[in-house]
Amino acid sequence: MLKLIQKTLFCTAIAVNLLPNSAWAHPHEFVTMQIGIAFDDAGKIAGMRYNWVFDEFFSAYALEGQDNNKNGKVEREEMDAVLTEIIGNIKRIQYFTKFEAEGLTPKFDEATPLSSEMIGRQLSLTFEVPFKASFDVTSTPLKYATYDPEFYISFEHDKGKKGVSLVNAPKNCSGELSEATPSEDIEEFASSLGKDDSGGPDLGSSFAEWVTISCK
Repeated sequence: MLKLIQKTLFCTAIAVNLLPNSAWAHPHEFVTMQIGIAFDDAGKIAGMRYNWVFDEFFSAYALEGQDNNKNGKVEREEMDAVLTEIIGNIKRIQYFTKFEAEGLTPKFDEATPLSSEMIGRQLSLTFEVPFKASFDVTSTPLKYATYDPEFYISFEHDKGKKGVSLVNAPKNCSGELSEATPSEDIEEFASSLGKDDSGGPDLGSSFAEWVTISCK
């Protein structure tokens, strides 16, 4: 079974022989993501679809833990089990997603697993999370970021593809991605931390990529 790293993450440790020397510093795992913002027919945001592609080392570790028949092969059932367990583990931390908006912010409903596959030696997982109530961005833009507060995991949008997409959105809607701009001191501090060190509960915010959704 996958465990959360310390209080919030996916696993408690990764075997030393799987990691290059640089992986001893924060972060320890890497996720490349594409996120689809789904609009309903009334032009409001109804939820979010996540696609996460994990680094090779975490992918191997996670799938090895699900290889119950010990045949050393990646099978559909094993990838689906990883997907189901991950979204179950991260439900209580809102799928690593934080919102900013004037007034009320969206509340997530239950996540639905959609697909799991291997891209080369990297595990790709897709799931969607509806909002409990659709969010109107015609008067108030919605700003969000998906990141690990303690920066054990690095989340970055896919720069080679569409990292953020608007699905079924009215023509007057747009999404703006702001890349992270950590200071040199913060970067050096993060890289100085060992695998058992904590940078505090807010280190990851310095490396967060924020997205602003608005409809004018």
